[in-house]
Order: sequence, then structure tokens, then C-alpha cells
Amino acid sequence: MLIRLITVISLFKFMLLLIAGSNPDVALYRSLIVFMILFTVVYLGIFFLNIIQNNSNIEESTVPGMKENKSKTKEEG
Repeated sequence: MLIRLITVISLFKFMLLLIAGSNPDVALYRSLIVFMILFTVVYLGIFFLNIIQNNSNIEESTVPGMKENKSKTKEEG
């Protein structure tokens, strides 16, 4: 789904550049640059979110007594 959205944005950019009277080679180059930048940002975002999620899961499972402290805090509060 995200790749389709990125592709549509790139094609829209290409179309706007052609309508504006830009050279087709330059328009294609710029739209490819937009596609690569958006793809990289989305890919790295997903990658870093997975790292953060894995780190939080590891921290919860490795800290001894953390679940007991949470349950005691809920009972007291």
C-alpha cells in the first residue's frame, strides 16, 4: 500500500513537471529522485520502528520483578 502511494506521488510530480513545461528528461530525473527519497524514508522509518519495538519487548522480558512491581503499583493506586 505504501509503495503504491509513493508511486502515485512520484507520477503526480512527473505530471506536474511536464505540465509546467520542464524537459521530459529532467522531469523523469526529478520524479525518480522523489521516489527514491520517499521510499528510503518509509523503509528506514519501518526499520527503526521495528528496532524500537524489539528493544522495548526485550527490556520488558529481561528486567526481573518488573511485572510484580507493576501489579503492586496498580493495587496500591
